[in-house]
Amino acid sequence: MKTCHNCGIDILDPTDRCPLCHSVLSAQPGQKDGPAMYPNVSRTVRKFRFLERVVLFASIVAMVALILANIMGEPFWEWTVIIGLILMYANFALRMSVTGRIGYQFKVFCLTFLAVAVLMGIDALTGYRGWSLNVILPTAVLFLDFSIFLLIFINRRNWQSYLSVEIFVTLLSLLLLLLLLIKVITYPNMVLIAVAVSVLLLAGTVILGGGRARRELYRRFHI
Repeated sequence: MKTCHNCGIDILDPTDRCPLCHSVLSAQPGQKDGPAMYPNVSRTVRKFRFLERVVLFASIVAMVALILANIMGEPFWEWTVIIGLILMYANFALRMSVTGRIGYQFKVFCLTFLAVAVLMGIDALTGYRGWSLNVILPTAVLFLDFSIFLLIFINRRNWQSYLSVEIFVTLLSLLLLLLLLIKVITYPNMVLIAVAVSVLLLAGTVILGGGRARRELYRRFHI
């Protein structure tokens, strides 16, 4: 155990500086440092940031190697771009997981929309067969619905804060329905399932939420 004479507190962790004022600690005579009472968060973050830099450097090396292979051999630029998109998404996902000041909602939405963009790019580069619109878009909406339901279950005390997100996802599902009506999307089953799940999730939250749901809607949208 060590004592900070500046703050007047005892420190149980095996550290040389006070976690409050960062002054040098002095050990009490005849006592040894005890086990750590809280995890070393900064060390964990440093490890993740180092891993992030390693993955970024490896991705750059891989892309340089692919570009050289295209120049010196038989070109395969479409697959080079596809691999580049996948590596970009992997680096972005790793970066989002390391960044702790961004909320889970924002992370889920950003990673989902970026995944949709990457898959639509792959569909376009491989001859565009329409699977990105017919399957990936409705699947992304269903994934967002499931994520919202899971967040509501985890954060039950503040469930009403997800109402605005549910409304946004419901509007997205209705946009898919519009694309289906104008024949941009040609596979109706996934779209209808996505619309039904989104609407039911929103309606269930509003109905079961009662007064708290109505107050949240009035606070955010004055309705």
